[in-house]
Amino acid sequence: MSIKRFPFSRILGALMFVVSFVGFSLAHAEDNLPSKSDQSCLKCHDYNKKPNIIAGKLKEVSVKANAIQVQVGKDTEVLLFDDKTVLKNASSVSEIPKGESVKVIYQKRDGKTFAKEIEVKKGLAVPKHELISTEEVEKLVAKGPKAGHYILLDSRPSAMFNEGHIPTAVSMPFFDFDKLVEKVLKDKNVLQIYYCAGLSCVLSPMAAKKAKSLGFRDIKVYHAGLPAWKKAGNIIVSEIGGLERLNKLQASYILMDLRPTDMVTKSHIPNAVSVPIESLDSIKSQLPGYKAAPIIIYDQKGIDESTVATFNKISAWGYTNVSILSKGFSGWQKEGMTVATGLADTKITFVRKLLPGEISLDDFRRQLEHPSPKVVILDVRLPSETKDGLFPNSIQVPLDDIESKVSDLPRDKEILVHCSTGARAEMAYAILKKAGFNVKYLRAKVDFDKDGKGSYKFEE
Repeated sequence: MSIKRFPFSRILGALMFVVSFVGFSLAHAEDNLPSKSDQSCLKCHDYNKKPNIIAGKLKEVSVKANAIQVQVGKDTEVLLFDDKTVLKNASSVSEIPKGESVKVIYQKRDGKTFAKEIEVKKGLAVPKHELISTEEVEKLVAKGPKAGHYILLDSRPSAMFNEGHIPTAVSMPFFDFDKLVEKVLKDKNVLQIYYCAGLSCVLSPMAAKKAKSLGFRDIKVYHAGLPAWKKAGNIIVSEIGGLERLNKLQASYILMDLRPTDMVTKSHIPNAVSVPIESLDSIKSQLPGYKAAPIIIYDQKGIDESTVATFNKISAWGYTNVSILSKGFSGWQKEGMTVATGLADTKITFVRKLLPGEISLDDFRRQLEHPSPKVVILDVRLPSETKDGLFPNSIQVPLDDIESKVSDLPRDKEILVHCSTGARAEMAYAILKKAGFNVKYLRAKVDFDKDGKGSYKFEE
């Protein structure tokens, strides 16, 4: 019997072919990862028919962990970014406003999910000659519609308008445009300015386009919209309907009555706290640590010197969700709304309702004071941040390593995640929840003293 011998070069060539084929198959699989898109994105794009795309609203950015969190419907996706990530329509990831629509092309590298490309969606293009800047809108609002000869139109849904809008704006939701046009747009010689929720929002450009089709010619689009108005530090006003909605949802909020005490005693809006303008500084310590708490302020008339000064002061303290009730207490009475009489509360109390997956600061503290063997604390800060201290018996895994180290975490225990502010903790929660862990996260600022003794303090 003879044995046929094959040259070594042919054997090596065959092995190299097999290796390259396997490598090609793996790479091909990496290039066909499932896409996930918010339904609002799919109205204009077919992202669901293409691989490797995550499209939704930017929820959070962590510069320390080089990570972003994107809201896709009811779910969130966490992706890492680095110097290989291509950025479109933004100068840096940290400068992208929260809530803006983003399209992310993603890939897997070393067991982690990376953003290969992040594109801030600009919505519909608006001709340059139709755009109006924040500074120009500010000047017109300062004059008022009559002197400025304009009408400012909010194209967002009415519920969003009621919660907070630009002063002098009129609610004209895009989807009700045809029903409202004859009632709202009576004068064709008045400048029409449309705005909505920012560059990625299509409602104001679409409304402007519809207005042009009806023969209106003096039209501008404030494309940067409400996010740019807020970023510039301008005041926000809210409507009675916004307060009614908060009550209907049983949401937590702070309502401040700035009028003199004797006026408040005669009649005030239910649930209001009496805070005479001259004693404003004294209530700073009563405000919650939670800076996004809804704070609504009112006086007798609405927007006046006292409400504007109060808005600016509370905003300067770091609160991001402050508004002035547009028509004040007079407007409340004129609408026939229920009023309360007698002494109003003088002390602010605010109990924040937890978001899905959150653990209260009190419950987290209890775990620290009385550790349960069924619970583990996970610290997702960077190693450089932990030199000042760690909670006893905690596990430390940086956020950017969580995805590749899920197999190292206990599945038979509840995991409580924290970082230095809560942003990275929420991202880690999203990753671990998707992986099937029993997990909660702490949304609070955690500061370890630099005394080397492990002492710490919290701030919501």
